[in-house]
Amino acid sequence: MINMVVNMIKLAVITLIILLASSHLVEAAPVDITDWEHSRFNELDINNDSVLGNVEFRGTTAWMSESGYSEKKQIQKTNQKFNNYDTNKDSKVSIEEFVTGNRASKASATKNQKAKKVDKGIIKKSNSMLTIGDTAPNYLGTDTDGDEVNIDELKGKIVVVSFWVSWCKHCKNELAILQNIQNKVGNDLLKVVAINYKENRRSYNKFKKQLSALNLTLTHDKRGNIGKKYGVEKAPNIFIIGKDGKIIFMDSKYNQTPVNAVVNIIKNELST
Repeated sequence: MINMVVNMIKLAVITLIILLASSHLVEAAPVDITDWEHSRFNELDINNDSVLGNVEFRGTTAWMSESGYSEKKQIQKTNQKFNNYDTNKDSKVSIEEFVTGNRASKASATKNQKAKKVDKGIIKKSNSMLTIGDTAPNYLGTDTDGDEVNIDELKGKIVVVSFWVSWCKHCKNELAILQNIQNKVGNDLLKVVAINYKENRRSYNKFKKQLSALNLTLTHDKRGNIGKKYGVEKAPNIFIIGKDGKIIFMDSKYNQTPVNAVVNIIKNELST
């Protein structure tokens, strides 16, 4: 009886050993890594040790500092992303983990974008967007002197409303063009209101100084409330409002709109 029990225990131990050994023999399917993925990983791998540490991984969130986010916010984002990619929990990210994490992140982003497009489509049907001939929403924010800017106080003038962001090259070029048009037409007939759209105070203040040389009215739509009333979902976006306070032109791709077209619209409104 004792021998039988001993043999059963031996058999159980042997089975356990075999199971443990076989679990280490099972390898994950190899990841097919593209040349671009190799190149990107090598850019980040400053130590050239074929793994990314937390500090090196911060290169994946470098865009945050360029967009005006605080260092604290960037570190938080880096740590969160690093922990998600570090599936082995060994405080380093291999190229396989990096590629797998990147692909999963992109797939998730694509899925979310598609969902947002569906949601936006539903919103557009329930909340009619602005169209040519509609009365423009009145409030345009507070200028750099702390005064409110309202359409109803500018009636009799043509008002050009431009929603812009600091990282948008086309936005900056467009503001310079509008400045020239305003100078030629005159402030008494045309007013350009440049609204910084959904950027933090730090970014806005930085570029406000750079744009101070332009004779434009600058306001800040930090939470996007002004843009929401205009149906704006992203910058760039431009609206031209006639002397009667109604919209006569609107475009979200003004980098593709000839300057002459904008000038002609303003000329036609001035002649009425």
